[in-house]
This record gives sequence, C-alpha cells and structure tokens, in this order.
Amino acid sequence: MHALVGTWRLVEWTVSIGGRTVRPFGGSAVGLLTYTDEGRMMASLMRQDREMLDTSSFAGAQALNRAGAAAGYISYAGSYEIVGDEVHHDVELSLFPDWVGATQSRRIEWVEESDGQVALQLSYVQPGAGKEATNTLRWHRIVPKGKA
Repeated sequence: MHALVGTWRLVEWTVSIGGRTVRPFGGSAVGLLTYTDEGRMMASLMRQDREMLDTSSFAGAQALNRAGAAAGYISYAGSYEIVGDEVHHDVELSLFPDWVGATQSRRIEWVEESDGQVALQLSYVQPGAGKEATNTLRWHRIVPKGKA
C-alpha cells in the first residue's frame, strides 16, 4: 500500500505567480482528496463562502447563480499512477470538461510540520498568459474514526 492511500483534508492552497503569492477562492478553500488501494482517486475543492442558491436543485437555480457556484468549485475523479516523485491523475470525470481524458500530474512531497505531523504536499505548474503559476496544495491525512 502506497503512503498516498487514504483520505486527505486540504490545509492550504497557494499559487505563486512572478514572486507574488495568492490564495485561490479568496483564501477560503476547503477540500477532500482520496486515493484508494485499487488505483482510484477523487478530489473536490470549493470556496467555503459560496452563496446559497435558495432552490431545491442545482438545475432550478438561475443560470448566473449556477455559474457563480460552479466558479467556486473544482472536482475531478479517475485513476492514478505513481511515477517517480509524481502522481498522475488520469481524469475520467470533472466539473471542468477540458480535463476529461487528460492527465493531471502533481509533484509529491512529504513536509514535516512544527507539530511533528507529516503533511502531503502536491504541486504543479500551470502555464498562463505570459506567467507560469505554481500551485501548492498541502493536505493532512484524515484518520478514520476509531483509529486515532
């Protein structure tokens, strides 16, 4: 079993662009990331302070409100493979259609924190309009109930 297997909670997400650091989703990002023994993965991240849609279904909301809710959410799932110090996510489902059928590669690092906890840090370079952006996401393992 690989050390990635399990469920992880997002602790911090930063993006470095040209020497400047920003925090996506207004700094209020929350997320869960799961890797299984069977080689499957799923990731969901969202802006914590999204506005309520005041409807009983997503489809029932007005188009502008649906767009706002979707703009504050990222989700994808598929299979994964460890290649050296990277994990390759082969995307089968995604809120962002352009990712379906593509591979999202993330560099794996294990970071010891001041409290002795070891965090999973995944990073990747996102090409942009003239400047590359380095996304760094730090995750803490969620310990299953009864196993703490």
